[in-house]
Amino acid sequence: RPGTVVTRRRMSRTLQTLPEVPEEWPAREVERADTEALAVLMHEAYRGTPDDEGETLEDARAEVEKTLDGEYGTFLRFASFACDGDGRLLGASLVTHWRGAPLIAFAMTHPEVARRGLATSLILRSLHALAGAGYREANLAVTDANDPARRLYEKLGFARHGLF
Repeated sequence: RPGTVVTRRRMSRTLQTLPEVPEEWPAREVERADTEALAVLMHEAYRGTPDDEGETLEDARAEVEKTLDGEYGTFLRFASFACDGDGRLLGASLVTHWRGAPLIAFAMTHPEVARRGLATSLILRSLHALAGAGYREANLAVTDANDPARRLYEKLGFARHGLF
């Protein structure tokens, strides 16, 4: 929302002893060809949430392109996953290597499938891929006002730290 100050906090999690990935949501690695579908998903997933800052579809497209192009750290395709359904993307986790550690830059779920375990599945897939590549910790940012996201991340073992 224009004019609203959005405060985000860093959350982190060690990658030892990860829970198993729920299998009900099949996923695949994100590809460059997913750019437009990721932009549509991002725009729809964040609209009306505390993370909605009035972005347009064009703004979402620019964010996705910046992420894939490495503006938020090297894009880690092997740890970034998407779930397809009904001819569109239902969810995605986009991971970068930023400031010396993996960052879950974006976790998105289409509102029609929200709160059904998709975000949990995608984030856990990302964490398992990072652990398998030898990383010891992962970070993300959460908007203070986004209680559902914060609760999910805490359930997945992330702990809050200072401002992002």
